[in-house]
Amino acid sequence: MNRLYLITKTFCYCVCLILLLYGLFLLTDQLSGFLLGVILIISSIKFYLAKRLTKSKAERISFLSIVITVVLSSALFSSFNFFLHHTLTQDLPARAKNQFYTKSLLYDNQFLFKRIDFLKTLSVKSSKEAVVFYRPGDDHFANLAIQHIRKVISMNEKLIDIHQPVPVTVILYRNPENFQNQLPVHSYENLHGMYVPTEETIHLLVTKQMEENDEPFLELTAHEYTHHWIVSYLGQRGLVNGHLPRWFEEGIAEYAGLASIEKIPRFMPLQFIPFTRIQSVSDWANENSRNSPHLPYRQSYYAIDQLIRDGNQSKIKNLLLENNQNFYQTFQNELAESMVEFELRFLRDEMREYRENTD
Repeated sequence: MNRLYLITKTFCYCVCLILLLYGLFLLTDQLSGFLLGVILIISSIKFYLAKRLTKSKAERISFLSIVITVVLSSALFSSFNFFLHHTLTQDLPARAKNQFYTKSLLYDNQFLFKRIDFLKTLSVKSSKEAVVFYRPGDDHFANLAIQHIRKVISMNEKLIDIHQPVPVTVILYRNPENFQNQLPVHSYENLHGMYVPTEETIHLLVTKQMEENDEPFLELTAHEYTHHWIVSYLGQRGLVNGHLPRWFEEGIAEYAGLASIEKIPRFMPLQFIPFTRIQSVSDWANENSRNSPHLPYRQSYYAIDQLIRDGNQSKIKNLLLENNQNFYQTFQNELAESMVEFELRFLRDEMREYRENTD
C-alpha cells in the first residue's frame, strides 16, 4: 500500500512539474530559457545527491524519477525555446509558442517543423494585438494588418462589447500553393483568407489587385480577425462558438469587414435561402460553392445590417452569449419574432427600398 502511494505521489509530482516547467519556458526567450534550464538541472541533481543518504531505497528511486523528469523536461523545453527563437523571432510571445507546441503535440507531429520551415523564410512584425509574418518587401501590408486590427477591435467593442482579445498570429502569403499547403483540409473554393481557431492564426493571400487598392485586403483582414475576436470573446467567458449558426457568425464578420472600410453595399435581389439551411460548416461550404445560385455571405450581411437598423444591436451580444437553449428560440425571445418572420420582414423591407432607389 505504501509503495502504491509512493508511485502515485511520484507520478503526480512529475506531471505537475512538467506543466509548471512548460509554463515557465513559455515565458522565456532563448538565452534566459537555456539559463533557467541549466539552473534547474544543476539544482535538481545537487538536491538529489544531498538527500540520497537520508532516504530509503524506494524513496530514492521516487526522488530520482522526479529529478530525471526535471532534467529531461528542462533540456527539452530549452531546446524548443532556442529553436523557435533562433528560427523565427526574439519577440515571439508565450501564446504563439504555446500554439506551436500544442498543435504539433495534439494535432500533427509534423506541424511544428513544416510550419517553421515556411515561417523562417518570412519577416515578422509584433504588437500586443498580433504577430504578423510576411514576405520580405511586404512591410506595407504587415503594417496595414496591425493598424487595421486595432481599428476592428475598437469597432467590435462598439458593436458588441468591451473586450481585449488574445494576440493573434497573421501569416501573409503571395503564393496560392503555399497558402493552400499551410491550411487545414477544407472544402471552400476561391479562398483568400481563413481563420484557424485551434492555431489562433489568420491566413491571408495577398493578390495583385490588393497592391492597386488596399480596401480588399483591409476588408478581408477585418472579416477574419472578427472571427478571432468572437472566439476570444466567447472563450474568456467559458464558451465556444459551436452553438452559433454559421450564417450568424459569418454575418457579423462580413458586417465588420465592410464597415471597417466604411462601405455600405446596396441591397441587390438574390436567390434567398432560409437561414436554417446555412447553419453548419458543411451547409455553409456547400452553399458557398462556385456553382451555388445563392450568396450566403451577402445574405448574412443583410441580416446583421437589418438587426442594427432595427435598433437591436444589443441583441447581437445576447445571441452570442446564449448557449443554454436552441439559438432560434433565443432569437424569438430576444426579438419577439420567429426566424421565418424576420426573414420575410427583412426581405420585404429591403426589396421596398431597392425598388424606391431604382425607380
